[in-house]
Amino acid sequence: MSDIHKAQGALEQVGGAVARERLRDAVEAYDLAERYERDIEAEYDAWLLLLEQMKQADAAQASNLGQALAPAIAGKFEALTQKRYESVRLTSELGTEGVVVGGAIRTTGRLSVGTREQLSTLYRLSLAEYLGTTLVLDDQLVQSDDTRMDWFRALLAEKARAFQIIVFTCRPVDYLEVNAIVPKGKTAHRDIDNGFVRAIDLARAVQRR
Repeated sequence: MSDIHKAQGALEQVGGAVARERLRDAVEAYDLAERYERDIEAEYDAWLLLLEQMKQADAAQASNLGQALAPAIAGKFEALTQKRYESVRLTSELGTEGVVVGGAIRTTGRLSVGTREQLSTLYRLSLAEYLGTTLVLDDQLVQSDDTRMDWFRALLAEKARAFQIIVFTCRPVDYLEVNAIVPKGKTAHRDIDNGFVRAIDLARAVQRR
């Protein structure tokens, strides 16, 4: 009988040791999980702070860019419309708030389709010039009359000396002087203005196989 009690006591001691070991492991695992959770929260807060700072910097840069572009756009728009519009208002996100007429802001929705296209083109030209990047236009001014197209034709030729402008059009006479249009024959392109303006006939330049 005493042997049985001894055996039970030994088992209880072993069981207690195992239980204590398991409890210790569980506590360590809990502490580890808690530390990991705190690290994740700290990393999340750091990324969130970085995101907020980037948004603030982006907004500030956009605002500064808007302030830099607005006078250039307004000046060109005033010249294009022969001072019919006084100024152009840009939002902090570089959107067009409207144009100023008689001291009041008129939303772009009240402008004609052609005038909106012209304002958009001026915006893109000014931005490309400011950033020093290439500008691509795809028949951007189809709603413009001859007088304004003459004005844009001269402006594009002038800006082509400062940065690259690529225009895709099925109406080359809108964008090119007569002497710049590719002549009939096998020639695929023509250069004028010391190579600053190049006209390419894609129907001849692109070979289908």
